[in-house]
Amino acid sequence: MLDVRAVLTSLGSSRVVWIDDYFNETPARLAAMLLDNVEVTQTCGFPEAEPFVELRDNLLEEAKVDLTEILDGAGAERNRQIKAIFFDALRSMGEAGKELSSSTIEKVCDLLDVKAADRWDFGHAFVEMRKLCAAGDAHVSYVVDLNNARGSKTEGVDILIALAVAGSKGTAFILTHDVTAAAEETKEIELRALIQEGATNPKTLDIPICVIAKERLADETTGVGPQEALMVAVKRAGLRRSVHEVLWHARDHLADAFEQAASGLVGIPADQLEFHVVDRAFKEGASELHVVERALTAHLSRSLRVLFGTQPEIQASAERMRSLRTVPLPPGDLAPDPRLADFRKAEVWESDDLINVSLAPITCGDVFEMDLEEQVTRAFKKKFLLLGQPCDISLRPGQSRQQDTGYLVFLQDITGKPKTRTDPKAPRLPFILDGIQYACDFRTATNVRLSILDLASFRPDGRVRVDAGHGPPKGMLQGQNDVYSARTSAADAALKTPWQRPPAGRQPVSLDPALQLTFSTGDNFKHVFRGVREPVATATPDGRTVAAPDRVTWRLRRCGRIRMPYAAALLDDYVSVTSRQAFDLDYLGGVGEGSPADPEPIEDPDLEEGLGI
Repeated sequence: MLDVRAVLTSLGSSRVVWIDDYFNETPARLAAMLLDNVEVTQTCGFPEAEPFVELRDNLLEEAKVDLTEILDGAGAERNRQIKAIFFDALRSMGEAGKELSSSTIEKVCDLLDVKAADRWDFGHAFVEMRKLCAAGDAHVSYVVDLNNARGSKTEGVDILIALAVAGSKGTAFILTHDVTAAAEETKEIELRALIQEGATNPKTLDIPICVIAKERLADETTGVGPQEALMVAVKRAGLRRSVHEVLWHARDHLADAFEQAASGLVGIPADQLEFHVVDRAFKEGASELHVVERALTAHLSRSLRVLFGTQPEIQASAERMRSLRTVPLPPGDLAPDPRLADFRKAEVWESDDLINVSLAPITCGDVFEMDLEEQVTRAFKKKFLLLGQPCDISLRPGQSRQQDTGYLVFLQDITGKPKTRTDPKAPRLPFILDGIQYACDFRTATNVRLSILDLASFRPDGRVRVDAGHGPPKGMLQGQNDVYSARTSAADAALKTPWQRPPAGRQPVSLDPALQLTFSTGDNFKHVFRGVREPVATATPDGRTVAAPDRVTWRLRRCGRIRMPYAAALLDDYVSVTSRQAFDLDYLGGVGEGSPADPEPIEDPDLEEGLGI
């Protein structure tokens, strides 16, 4: 049967040191604790302390000397009794009600096999742990009380800092009554911030923090015994420590890898940079920095793969995580943590802040939403995905685009719908966008004119719109500069025509067939399929007042981009659907077999809910 000692062995720990003010053993420390907490001591009725508990504060320091002499004469056994009674009283009072009882402390010591010599108070700990770190403490686990009853309420953090400065390789736990089991992660974040605020030594940042709420160790508060609670705590600490070790090895390694990559790039001859970087990017309609980015990320990524696959300490951390899988964690909230979702977002999504501000040309994977600043579409939150062969829809300097149209796919909100049946004509996006699960509605996909969507790449706000008095912005690539006038000419002609308000209940009429964006004109595309002339107006989306000039608008805005290879996979899905073989009706099918049954749902074992972004 798995027990906490077996889990500690998986963690690589064969010795446990517990640092707690409960283990005050000397008469002087016990006297100081009793008189530093007079309100608690008064409730205990110790005859040894009775002459001193009513003294004024300015006399207490002198009284500690006298009480020390009395306790010294009382003997070690009596001092242990006084200490146990004191902590039980502390546990029963106010905010200290979550302190561990003496019996629970003894039980936990037995479960963790904490030897008598390894039960330290804070004063003893600062001396002894330096010796232990110097001798090597990778096999040691430290259980550290956060609050010192006769000192700081966060003295346990000082212990962690001292361990880090001393070069400790052990695993440390912070034990506290300040939080519940459900709030342990919040306390870890708080303590990590506290350490970073006061960091004067770089080693103080190299501290994995794992908080154990004292309520976990008390049967009546958690519904489980100390054995199970300690196993959970040890596993959490093991995961924290393992990930922390990997990250800190990677941190220094990546710094060196970047220097190697940078040295390699600056060492390339200038004529080679011109031919392979600047000129090649120019001809392909890409930014020169895109080539530099690819070179850097490829080198850094390869360096990390080599590190993770060959470094012994990292391999040991990975093995530790695997060995701890047998310890079950209690069920909790499995919704992706926002920080975890951000990592997924960086992998699959480019934000509008990046692609629009940088005036990036449109490409496969661009996502457009209805413009909330336009009167007609401000109530809609519809999104559309652009698909097309990237090399065919690229804008290259001095060349015509190889393909004039792409596919505009409506993204259908299917949040909350079961995913037991896979519809090849409506595949889910492999992630959740802004809390919504979308599916690509291939059934209604329509051809879209890329020359109009190009307008989004001419504006830092990403709107498919041409304003009166516009001009080409600085920072565009040469391919965009080459086509700017042609792309805006139809809208310019419309803007030169006197604007007339349409009759009541009628939509504005586009003035030129060249302003038509999509082949489909109804349903999801009825508000965006053509450009319309709109007068000067103000709008208040999200409570903001926005002034819009005289303009031709398609009421769309580029709101982000699905990155490769995810966008390419969606294009492949669409092409597979549209090129599949189809057959006429088998008019003899089912004769003599009764009514044909509905086809069985298609199960998709590879379909997984993505992390929310």
